[in-house]
Order: sequence, then C-alpha cells, then structure tokens
Amino acid sequence: MVSATRRPGLTLHTSNRLERLADQLAELTADPLRSPLLPEIVVVQSNGMRRWLEQQIAERHGICSNVHFPFPQKFFQDLLQEAFPQAEATNLFDQEVMTWRIMKDLPRVATRPEFAAVANYLRGERTELRGYELARRIAHVFDQYLVFRPKMILDWDAGEGKDWQPILWRQLQQAAPGQHQAALGLQLIDALKHKRAPVPERVSIFGVTTLPPFYISLIGEICALCPVHLFVLEPTPHWWGDIRSKREKARAKQPELFGFDEEEAGDNELLGANGKVGRDFLNLIAELTPAAEHEDFVSPAKAESGAAPVLLEIQNDIFELKSGTAKVKRPIAPSDRSLQIHSCHSIVRELEVLHDHLLDLFQHHPALKPKDIIVMMPDVSMYAPFIDAVFGVPENPKYKIPYSVADREVRAGSGIIDTYFRSLEILPGRFMASEVFAILEAPAVQRCFGIAPAEMETIRRWVDECAIRWGIDAQHRERLGLPPFAENSWRYGLDRMLLGCALRPENRELFDGILPFDEIEGSDMEVLGNFVEFVERLFSRTAEFSKPRSLSEWQGDLRDTLDAFFEAEEAAQRELNRLRDAIAALGEIGAASHNESAVPLDVVIAQLGHSLEESSSGAGFLSGQLTFCALKPMRSVPSKIICLLGLNDTAYPRHDRAPGFDLVAQYPKRGDRNIRDVDRELFLEALLSAREVFYLSYVGQSLRDNKPLPPSVLVSELLDYVAENFDAPFAEFVIKHPLQAFSPRNFQGNSRLFSYSADNCAAGIVTERDRFEASPFFDQLLSEPDEKWRDVEIARLVDFFSHPAKFFVRHRLGIDLPRDREEVEDREPFALHPLDRYSIEQQLLGAALDGIDPESALASVRASGVLPPGGTGGLIFDELCANVTTFADAIRQQVAVQAQPATIVRAEIGDFTLSGRIDRIRGEILLHYRLTKLKTKDFVRIWIEHLARNLAEQKPALLFGKEGEEIAGYEFPPMKNAREILTDLLTIYWGGLRQP
Repeated sequence: MVSATRRPGLTLHTSNRLERLADQLAELTADPLRSPLLPEIVVVQSNGMRRWLEQQIAERHGICSNVHFPFPQKFFQDLLQEAFPQAEATNLFDQEVMTWRIMKDLPRVATRPEFAAVANYLRGERTELRGYELARRIAHVFDQYLVFRPKMILDWDAGEGKDWQPILWRQLQQAAPGQHQAALGLQLIDALKHKRAPVPERVSIFGVTTLPPFYISLIGEICALCPVHLFVLEPTPHWWGDIRSKREKARAKQPELFGFDEEEAGDNELLGANGKVGRDFLNLIAELTPAAEHEDFVSPAKAESGAAPVLLEIQNDIFELKSGTAKVKRPIAPSDRSLQIHSCHSIVRELEVLHDHLLDLFQHHPALKPKDIIVMMPDVSMYAPFIDAVFGVPENPKYKIPYSVADREVRAGSGIIDTYFRSLEILPGRFMASEVFAILEAPAVQRCFGIAPAEMETIRRWVDECAIRWGIDAQHRERLGLPPFAENSWRYGLDRMLLGCALRPENRELFDGILPFDEIEGSDMEVLGNFVEFVERLFSRTAEFSKPRSLSEWQGDLRDTLDAFFEAEEAAQRELNRLRDAIAALGEIGAASHNESAVPLDVVIAQLGHSLEESSSGAGFLSGQLTFCALKPMRSVPSKIICLLGLNDTAYPRHDRAPGFDLVAQYPKRGDRNIRDVDRELFLEALLSAREVFYLSYVGQSLRDNKPLPPSVLVSELLDYVAENFDAPFAEFVIKHPLQAFSPRNFQGNSRLFSYSADNCAAGIVTERDRFEASPFFDQLLSEPDEKWRDVEIARLVDFFSHPAKFFVRHRLGIDLPRDREEVEDREPFALHPLDRYSIEQQLLGAALDGIDPESALASVRASGVLPPGGTGGLIFDELCANVTTFADAIRQQVAVQAQPATIVRAEIGDFTLSGRIDRIRGEILLHYRLTKLKTKDFVRIWIEHLARNLAEQKPALLFGKEGEEIAGYEFPPMKNAREILTDLLTIYWGGLRQP
C-alpha cells in the first residue's frame, strides 16, 4: 500500500460510508511526503468538508497539520500558475476583476446594434448600479463558460460568434490574449503530456460530487505524473450509471462479493429520482482508467442485529438497488422513530417542535451529544432569528442546547458589519430617525461616542419630544428634491435641545424662531453632547460621499468611516478586520481591472457586500455544538441525527434563476450544474448520511385557515416510497402539530405530540378550563407596605383611583408597563396626533382664559414640530383656535377670568398625611377642563382635589368637557364631610396596596 502511493496513477477509493473513506485518507497521509515542508494536498468541495476532514485526521493521527484543502477551481488555478508563471494576466479573468473590466467596457460597446437588449436594460434610474449588477452576472456566466464550455470560449477567441456575448468576450481578452483558464488549460494538458509541467508529489480529491469535464481531463493527465487518489462516496457498490462499462462488467462477474445478482438488479426510485448529479459524475470518472481501486462498502441493514429501523431499511434498499414495488410490505415497529416527518404551521413552530424532539432524544439516549446533530435548511437567513429565539433563550436553563449557526448572511451574522453598512446606506437617504438609532444602538458605536446603553431611552425620548423625524435640515431636503421646510428635521430638533441647555429657565421662550427644549439639565448635558457629536459626524459625510470616485479613492474614506464610528471590544476585532480586508480589496480590484472610472456610493456598497460574502469562511460548522447550517454540497457529513427544515413545496428543490443569456442553462450538457438536480443530490446525501434519525420538517398547515399545505416533492416521493414498501399509513410518518406550542394536545401523554415546556403546559391547562375557573392572577395578600406609604400625595391618590390595578402592578409588584408610543416616528405629521391635539388645545385654552389671543401662539406651536408643515398646519391651527374660543367663552360665563395662586394642602387624616398642590383655581372655583370627551380619571382627579381643598375651605368646583359637539359642565358643591370621605378613600387605598 505504501509503495503503491508513490507510483503515478489514479487510485479510486469508493464507499457508501464517508467514515470509511476518511479512514483510507488517513492511512494514505500517514505515509509522509518526501519533504516535511511540502503540504499534503486534499481537494474538497466545501469548507464544511474541510473542517470535518481536519477533525477526522486529527482523531486518527493526533494532529492535522500542513494539509491544504483547496477547492477544485483554486487547485487547478494554482497548477496553471505553477506551469505558466509568466502568465500574470490570468487574474484579469478572475470573476471579481472581470466584473469591473466588463463594467468599464460595456458603455463603449453598448452603442453597437448587437447590444440593443443590453442598452435597453441599462436605461432608467441608478444606471451605474444596474450596470454593475449586470456586469457581475455577465462575469459569473463567463466564469462558468471558462470551466464548462472551454471550447466555446476558444471558438470565440478565434472570431466565431456574432452575438453580443462573443463580441464582449473578445473585447475583454484583447488585454491578455490567450491568458485565460480555457486556453491555458489546453496548454497545461499539452505540457502534462510532455512532462513539462510541475505537479504536486501527491494529490487527493475527497468527497467531490461533481467536476466539470474539463477538470476531469486534467485529472487524467495529472495522474500520469503523480499519484492521484479520488475518494468518491457512492450509495451502492453496484453499477448505477446510464452506460455499461468495464467496471460494470467486472462487478457483474463477481456477485459473490456483495450477494448481488446482476440479472436481478432493479432501479431504486429514490436513487433514480435524486441521483442525477452523482450518476453524471460516475459516468465522467468512468472514462478515466484507474490504476487501482479500493472498495469498502457496508450494507446498512446488515450492521443491525434483528429487524433494522425503517431508515436503515431505506438506505439498504438504495445500497442493493431494490425496486420500490415490493410484493410484501415490511412491518415497522411502533417504537421506530428513525424516520420522522413533521408538519407545522410556521417556522417558529418548526423550531419549537425540533427543540422538544431533540430534548426527547437526549433524554432517551444519554450518549447522544449536541455535536452528533446537524440541522440543515434551504435558507439560513430566514431561520436564524427564530433559531436564536427558540434555542438561545429556553425557559429552563437545563434545556439549553449548545448550538452554532453557520452560513448566515454576513450582515445578519455580524452586528458590526451590518451597522457599518447602515452607516453608509443612510448617507444618500433621508436620515430617518429610526435609521439613525439603528446605527447608534450598536455597542461598538456607543463605545466610540461614550454613550451608555441605559442612556439610549433618554435620547430616544428627546428625539420624540422634539419631533425629529427625518432630514438633516431644509437644505438637505431640497437637495433630495423635496420641499425645503425645517420643521421635524434633525438640525431643527438639535437646535431646540442645545438652546434649551443654553438659556436660563425664565428665558426659555421662542428665540429666533426656535422653541427651546427645557427637559435637559445636569449630567444629561454631557449625554446630549456625545449624541450631537455622533449625528454631526454622520452628517459631515453626506456631501463628500455624494461624489462618485474610483475604487482606490473610495478606500480612504471608507476606512476613515470605520475608524470614526467604531470602537470594538477585543472579541469583535475580527469583524472590524474583515471589513478592513474587504475595503483594502477594493483598491486591489480597481488596480487589477485597470478601472479608474468614478462610481457612486451604492455601487461601492454592493461590491463591498459581495467581497464580504465571498470571503465568508463557513464559521460555526462542526464547532462541537449542535450545528445549524445551509443545505450545501457535501454538508451532509455522517451524523447520528440529521434534520432538514423548511422542506416546503415552493422552497425546495430551489428554482434555477439563471439569466436569460446564460448559454450553459440554455444548452445543458452532461456534467453541468443544475440547482434542482444539486438540491436533489443534497437530499440524497442527507438521507444516506443519517446514522440513527432522519428528521424532516415543513410548513404543512396554513396559519390563516389551517388548510393543509403540500411538502416538497422530495418529501412526497419519500412518503410514496414508504407507502409502497412498508406497512404503515401516511399518518404514521407525518405528524401534524397544533398551531400553538401551549395546545393541550401537546400534554396528553402522546408519544408523538409532546413538549418539555412547563410554561406551555400551564397555559395549556388554562385553555382547557372554563375561563371562570381559571387560576386567579393574585391569590394572596401582600404584606403591609412601609409606613412611608402613609404619606400620600394628592397626585398619587388620584393615580391610584384612576386605575387601581395598574397602580398595584407598577408600584407594588415593580412591573413597569411600557409607554404607548415607544417606536421612533419617521414621518413628519400629516395630521395632528390626538395626544398632540389635546396638549395644544389645553395650552391654548389656558392662555385664552388668561385673556391671551390663541392666534398669537401659532409661532411657538409650529416651532414645536407637532403641526403638519405648510398651509395644512395653519388650517389645523385655525380650527383649534376656533374650538378653543368657543369653549373659553362658555367657561367665562360661569367662572371668573382671573387665576388665583395655587393652594398648598397638608392635612393629618387618621393614620395618613395628605399633601399636595392644587392649581387651576379661578375666583373661588376649582376649575378643570378638557376640550374632549371626559374620562373617568377626569372625574376622579377633580373629586379628590375638590375634597382636599374643602378640608380647609368649603368652595365649589367645576368640570367642563365635551359630549359629542356640545359643551358639558359638571358642578361639585362645597363639601362639609370632606374629611370623612377622604378617610374612606385612604382606607381603600391602603387595602389596594395589598391586593388589586
């Protein structure tokens, strides 16, 4: 074996178990290369496979070092570079560089008649970004042509083809004729044939499921000069390709090896439906001539003692190429849970059900560990927030399952990267208040500007009360092509805050058209200073970043923005470094493509995002925890438990969205990549890689009306196969879960529907009872409060009787109920908010009763930012003034105009001390008014204040409000027994502190 590894030639290693192939690779690499400085080359198809192999080799050798795991394209590009070091121009055909070369050349060639369709696409708004995205798609297609259609590219080089694609290609290759991969690949094949090209001492290709025919040809030549080991995962030891070959005939002559008779071979439906990619690859490598073959197949069912679980039976059917038309259906044990299919109402329910079933597996299989489980889905970005919600914060710490999420979109997986992009994307926009706060909420930004997380709510309140909505100032709005009004802009609101800090309290009137905001004082001034520094630094970039420039010129400003806004902890430095690397790559791309054209910010943002996505390393995969990841080729490494989520009818297999000009998609050939065929192959890999449980889940019930929704066709085909071959009804395999996690059905001792959530169990019990039998919210008295609660302010007593339960929850239980208006508003007012209307009316009404014309308050009301801008706000204000004047006239008929000083009350009432300040006294009358419909709390407030006032002097009170369009007045006569009534109220208050 050792000596054989030194001889040139192709050695084919096949098995239906990836672990067995890993054993053979480990045995191979145990024989060291001649030089310890030379790396072992193992070509893989994904980062996930690289990580798994590193772990496997380390387990067997104690260490995995100096092993390089290039992807196929990188491996062959390295060979080209070694063979033709003088061909430095090959990077001109790198996909990223080619994008910018195409973007540079498109405007020059788009005027030709052949480019009419391209020119039509580039018309319209944001032409630069459209041009970039089109160039990127063209570059991707050309990159595929170089690999999958090298002959067509060479024909184009020779002048064939009159369509726009060959014309554009010839324009590109003029910069470096014959220096692209297709041409150099042919030269490499010739050099290999004549032994003029250097090759590695040994090459292993592990777990690759497909290779372009061009690469297969190169492998055929490389193995003539060095040993090449091809490790192929095959589902069956029997020939299952479309053509007969020597290898197939050799197998037919040795049926005793596997207990298989060639004449009795059938076609397994699952393998036939999902194995096209593997069959094509099998046929391509069959054209090579292996110098040696090492087969190590294991029958899945024979590894079990007794009756095999249904999962292993299905795997064994594929292994033996059994047809799915069994005359006698096989029984399935009632306890067999090796194949599970779950139908849920939503993504959240999919994850809740998965969490409960994983907990159940951990309970019944103590040896099971989180690292033994892989959960895959078509779109990780769609599931990631719900994964964190369900698995990240379980209700009971003992149910915490360590997990990692791989394959997140770069922005979704990194708060710093996402915030950096937000800080760029906001610059050409409207500067919505919510967008600014989305940037400031990042811990790295807060740290940079000295803003504590606890201060954010205060800043948010300032912005809301100063009515800041969008726009830097009036000039900024005008540059956006919008009306240049100043109200509700950032500058207008910040001026209000700063002026409020600068002026003395007695001078805080309208100043130069600005209404000072007087809510900021003391240490809050430092918070305001830090906040102003943040927004001004953000504003300062708008003008500079609005100018198009070259990629190399963009580098400096992008780097400065990163340094100006982010101060990360050591743990987050990696994300900052990723951004710095991506920014540095912009200059490299610009230099390599010789494209110094000026491009706008949106194009740079798009390129930066693509660069970061390309550099994603697949972190989080096989990290020793439960792994959530995307369905990608060779991601289905062997695991005890493999779970596939999101297998919905329209979600998987995915639809191929190739552009209409993609000639590979239009004229497919054997070995081409087709996304639907690849997805089927991934499903087959997952099915065959699951060692104990294969768990499938999909959204199979409508949230709206509970109607059934079909699963993926892959699930349907699997169910059909089970129905044809096993004695089990459909319902045995598809478990339909209830809409809610707290459904009583989950807590009835059913082995199929269950939950480990105690909270959901309690909720389920409540839903089963009659609502009158539900457990009371509060079932025992609290202890008496401290004696300080006997010092009662009038306002607190009013607060208590206005809403006793709310008062109890907030003040005695310490539960702070949120404000009604928490979200930052982004739109300037187009109508007057009801709360603002009430506030203005009350303000104008008080002024009117003091003899001040309400019309005189227009400037200050408009300066507050609550009125709609322009004439609309004026019309609304006129309406308010008319309402106020009518209401004030009605009050004047019964109440003296002159306001009296406030009355200070302090009285001992039994064991209580009642104190407070009573305003709104005009003449002898306590006057309350609301220019709207009166509420219970209005009567409560005037009644308690009236009683408190009557402790010292027996005077009347009046309450005015609206009933429909009419003005209603309520009179409260002088009270001789005010003390007795207040005694009763205070007794009720004291009892209400112990129970609601």
